[in-house]
Amino acid sequence: MLDQRSRIMNEIGLWQSVNRENAEETIDVYIDMKSPHAYLAIRPSLMLAMDYRIRVDFLPYTLSYIETGVTTEINDKRERKPLNDAADRKARMFYATAREYAKLQDLPFRSPHRLLDSDLAHKALLFAKQQDLEIPFMLNVYTSGWGSGWREIELESINDLHHALTDCGANLEGFEEYLSETGEGAKELANCKIRAEASGIVGVPHYVLPDQGTHEGLSLFGREHLSLIRYRLSERELNRRTSVTPEFSHTWSRL
Repeated sequence: MLDQRSRIMNEIGLWQSVNRENAEETIDVYIDMKSPHAYLAIRPSLMLAMDYRIRVDFLPYTLSYIETGVTTEINDKRERKPLNDAADRKARMFYATAREYAKLQDLPFRSPHRLLDSDLAHKALLFAKQQDLEIPFMLNVYTSGWGSGWREIELESINDLHHALTDCGANLEGFEEYLSETGEGAKELANCKIRAEASGIVGVPHYVLPDQGTHEGLSLFGREHLSLIRYRLSERELNRRTSVTPEFSHTWSRL
């Protein structure tokens, strides 16, 4: 029997295919590679492309641990320093909740052993997007990272990200230059941040469905809104099959 990670990696061909199939509209989905709740949203979000004539465009957005209240500072050891006991409980519940939902999706999950910096990984994600490899890259890094509590792969390591892209079959020409502080990756990531904040982002996953004709768009935080998004797509008559219904639970388990 395949282990959790191998089974999910075997789904990549399917997800790549459905996300390319005659899409008429695009929905932006902002994620942070260090967010467990964004990790939980990848495959349920891709179900939108499976059921509707849309393309799911995954975009990076780097959250601040300090602004979200996970810690009051980030020291050299990258240890979590909560403001008080209440903030500590909130942070622990954030990961405990993700762990329970990961069980439903049969996703590998282990809490991180330290605070993470996802900026470099987000540049690598944008590099992968240039080659239409963002889905294999995300699932590769996410399952390896969250499956080990970020002990087997480091988001801050160029070498680890290089290996992850190699596993996806990426052309690595210009990779390190792209990831440099003055490279195109930094500019693209800054543009993503501007776009995300203009949409009203407060956390990830964040969904942005643009206006279309007489249909108003949406800007929503959290995968619990996938059913509402599906209702809006059904109103636009984008269903791929007559059997597709808008109802969708954010406790979605697995294919």
